Amino acid sequence: MKNLFRLLLLVIILIGCNKRYIQVVETQTTNTEHSHEYYIYENDSLKVTYAFWANKGILSFTVFNKLEIPIYIDWKKSSFISNSFKFDYWVDEERGITASYYGSYFYNGPQVAPGYTVGGGVGVGSSSKVKIERITFIPPQSNYYRSQFYLLPISYYKIDTKETPKKVPFNGKPKKETSIYEVDFAIEGSPLVFRNFIAFSLSESFDNEFYVDNEFFISNIKEMDYRHYKYKEKTDEGYVYQRPYKNKTSFYLNVPNSKNVRARRSLEKLN
Repeated sequence: MKNLFRLLLLVIILIGCNKRYIQVVETQTTNTEHSHEYYIYENDSLKVTYAFWANKGILSFTVFNKLEIPIYIDWKKSSFISNSFKFDYWVDEERGITASYYGSYFYNGPQVAPGYTVGGGVGVGSSSKVKIERITFIPPQSNYYRSQFYLLPISYYKIDTKETPKKVPFNGKPKKETSIYEVDFAIEGSPLVFRNFIAFSLSESFDNEFYVDNEFFISNIKEMDYRHYKYKEKTDEGYVYQRPYKNKTSFYLNVPNSKNVRARRSLEKLN
């Protein structure tokens, strides 16, 4: 009888595993401004605007030259720094080799302007052999876009099964409830602290270098039913999809089947 009960419970768990779950990962910054849904760093010469929204997060940013003379970036002297590990923007190799060198961190899709999103099907790696420029020239009063690294190249963050879920009204079905598992982090205990370090100059010879060093960290992770994250809402023009958790300074992880907190908790009880 006990074995039959365990078998029935296992069947219920496996059926529940077919539900799609998503994790929304929120970030905070230590030295930029949060303005109009973006992170912005600005001085007298330039403005750097950040947005991360994509699967696994993409370090996407725009550099706007505010001056009436050119600005130059030396990518050899610039780095993406993830949990104190340095990843170079430029190495003296062809792009195909570079893609494999950085492994899962290397984003090799189209350049992403802040405010735009990237489909989850974009792959990592490249068959092209293109030399990456070391020095970037930004004309006066113009923008330059860059998107080269994934922020958190993992399938999902393993939330402790002992966490107590929050019960909230189900989006699109307010008479129903759904569970959200949520974890907050201070910068000291965050699973990810990352920086964008860029070397600039007002001359191509770089005899007057200056640097921008912007820092961010994961501050919150929410795991929820995908139907709560994205749902249909009726409007005068028909049904439209709503995603209230979408934010340009956040990103998301698609939780694999059977790896969501509810399923893992049930399997632990079964064992």
